[in-house]
Amino acid sequence: MINFDDWHKIRSYSWDYFYHLGSNKFTLMTNYIKTWKKYGLSRDPRKKMMQASAF
Repeated sequence: MINFDDWHKIRSYSWDYFYHLGSNKFTLMTNYIKTWKKYGLSRDPRKKMMQASAF
């Protein structure tokens, strides 16, 4: 196990989980982006600013 300290709590991830992430990175990222788009969100900072100004 590798431990990551984020100053709040420690998370442990197995090598199998890292392997899963690496082996499926394109599918996982595609699904992640589709989910953002489904809710009308964007990771582009310019679009985030436009979304915030719409409220």
